[in-house]
Amino acid sequence: MKIGFDGERVEVPADLGRALLAALRGDRVEPPQAGAFEDLTALVSRLSGLMQHLGVVKELAMSRADATGGYSNRRALGAAAAMAPSQLGRVLEGHGLPRDRRSGGVNLAFAFRTTDDGALHLATEAEVADLPSFTLPFTPAERATAPTDFAGRELTFYYRPQVPIAVADLGRTAGYTLRSTEQGVIACVTEALFDALFGDPRIDPTRPTGR
Repeated sequence: MKIGFDGERVEVPADLGRALLAALRGDRVEPPQAGAFEDLTALVSRLSGLMQHLGVVKELAMSRADATGGYSNRRALGAAAAMAPSQLGRVLEGHGLPRDRRSGGVNLAFAFRTTDDGALHLATEAEVADLPSFTLPFTPAERATAPTDFAGRELTFYYRPQVPIAVADLGRTAGYTLRSTEQGVIACVTEALFDALFGDPRIDPTRPTGR
């Protein structure tokens, strides 16, 4: 079976295609028609990959919805995500967003320094003076379509702590994070920093799940 969208067509197992159509239409669940062990395990594998991918898209959409303004409706967002408030808070927190919007903001990374040559990017020395930072090796996902010159180099990131969401203006970078496990820091990134590092937005998020 082939399914298509926006001019592209992909070959999928018939059971997977029927399940996708049923889910999109809101039809009842039908058991797979395949009977052989190999066919059924192949279907399970394809479904697992699909569910993982859709889960990532879901969390990115949740993060972007929450970052659209200073007073997004988390009750409506939780209902749409089919999540209890506590679970929703954990997922959003995993993507660098505050669990409690009334008392928290985001750590916003906006500039970086390449440690091998000491060059500062996207800011002046005065703008990063006295700001907290953390250092990470930059290893973009293999599927990044336009890797930049910074891949494989060690970078020191500068961030402004606890910036209100409405001020951070995350836009299309909402849900993407940098994290230092050594310092226990999760930082959201500005669009300028995102583009400088990756060159193209079609990458895997650094945090596929906040649960």
